[in-house]
Amino acid sequence: MELINMTVSKCFRERVKKTPNNIFLNHGKEAFTWSCVDKITDKVAKVFLEQGIKKGDRIGIVGVNSASWVIAFLSLQKIGAVAALINPCFKEKELIDCIKIANIKHMFYTNLCGDNSADKVMKNIKNSRDVSGIKIYNIEKTYQEWMKLAERKVCKEMEIPEQEDSNELACILFTSGTTNNCKGVMLSHYSIVNNAREVVKQMRWNENDRMCLSVPLFHCFGITVSLLTTIIAGMSISLIHKYKTMHVCKVIEKNKCTVLNGVPSMFLAMIKNPQMEEYDLSSLKSGIIAGSPIYENEYLEICSKLPGIKLQTSYGLTEASPCVSIADYDDDLHKKAKTSGKIISNIDVKIIDLNSHQECKSNEVGEIYVKGYNVTKGYLASDPVVCDAVQEDGWLRTGDLAYLDDDGYLVVVGRRKNLIIRGGENISPVEIEEFIKEVKNGLEVFVFGVKSEVLQEEIVACIEGKQNLEMIKKIKEHLDKNISKYKIPSYFVFVEKFPKNSTGKINEKELKKISLDLLSDEIEERSRKRKEKLDNSKQ
Repeated sequence: MELINMTVSKCFRERVKKTPNNIFLNHGKEAFTWSCVDKITDKVAKVFLEQGIKKGDRIGIVGVNSASWVIAFLSLQKIGAVAALINPCFKEKELIDCIKIANIKHMFYTNLCGDNSADKVMKNIKNSRDVSGIKIYNIEKTYQEWMKLAERKVCKEMEIPEQEDSNELACILFTSGTTNNCKGVMLSHYSIVNNAREVVKQMRWNENDRMCLSVPLFHCFGITVSLLTTIIAGMSISLIHKYKTMHVCKVIEKNKCTVLNGVPSMFLAMIKNPQMEEYDLSSLKSGIIAGSPIYENEYLEICSKLPGIKLQTSYGLTEASPCVSIADYDDDLHKKAKTSGKIISNIDVKIIDLNSHQECKSNEVGEIYVKGYNVTKGYLASDPVVCDAVQEDGWLRTGDLAYLDDDGYLVVVGRRKNLIIRGGENISPVEIEEFIKEVKNGLEVFVFGVKSEVLQEEIVACIEGKQNLEMIKKIKEHLDKNISKYKIPSYFVFVEKFPKNSTGKINEKELKKISLDLLSDEIEERSRKRKEKLDNSKQ
């Protein structure tokens, strides 16, 4: 694929010219054509300019998926402002951190997650000494006011300058903060537009496709792989404000959606809900499954329950805009189930050994390094220690562990920071999780390391559900037959429901805390016995 120099706003204007009267966006009972959204965003962009928002300003957008969210984003792109996309599940302190990190002076919001009262939270932020002077607008409530302002003579005569420089920032995306300090990832128009074009090419999407967009727009999976691919391919969107399995099924059936993207937990929630069978999902033709590991048996089960869908496995991360690899369209199911596909065009990937720091050969596990047009322009953070992933030579250290097989397919095995070091041995939690899942289909498992005085770390296996001693016995027997003794967990803990973040991934930080609280007495007792044994041996 040949890379192009185009901004998001230019891509949008070109799409409007090609298919002005096609439906672009369905949300609830509302439907908007491309031409309609173009006219609305022109008006809103002029109001933004009149209110003093200018090219290069960093403007916050926080809220669940909505038509207003999309309109605010596209309006900002038209004037060259940088959209700082913030997780609507963030608490007040986290929101303030994002505002400070990105130096946000204007904030647009819709509804927040859960029980958070958006108006109350935003009022508190506006009155906070930490972010004095910020202007905050409820998009839903001020939309009609903006339309009236746009009809004034000064706005009607105002020109919106064309945005031509694709190397400028398009957006800032904030990491979820579940495993480390929050940081803002800066992505250019050049990066996200070309990454979206690559995805469209690989997925063979076109104007006849209809996407059920249920992944969060503030996430790279939402903004690049879903919204921008729609603009480039000319698809229509059925926008879901927040993923709920049966609502997604209802929308797919009603609007005959052909495309569904999601993280593994979204697809698994769908196929494990018996009510899914009440809906006609035969219109689904393709989709991308990415964002967290998918186990072979789970992938094959999803495909068996959604037999008409070309479900492509992919690997990516926010810092890479996000796509790094994707399965070939016609790969067989078992190849897709075991790998994250081939490296996309125009980027370089190398696998680096953790100890020797040399490039690995085929089938040797190391850390994934990425270089190319899709790599972030850098980080924004209050703590510079967390911002060293982009090297001086342009290579991005992903922190993910993988190998390239003999056919050049990427096989991701886990996170470097989740690697467990026990008695000098490097242990992949993913390997242990896969074996535990073999004991019973549908088990949700998370494995991590806890500090140990002698062995560096001990292994904890956390299983979703109620306490089940018989299950632990079966798991231990199965592991004893199949993996090395040093890889068998020292602790097993059941948590009734795993905490998840808004993208459907396990909230690792929270789950570790819950698990260690439940295990605290057992860990303390074992530590005491080890100390007694050590003391006795010295006598």
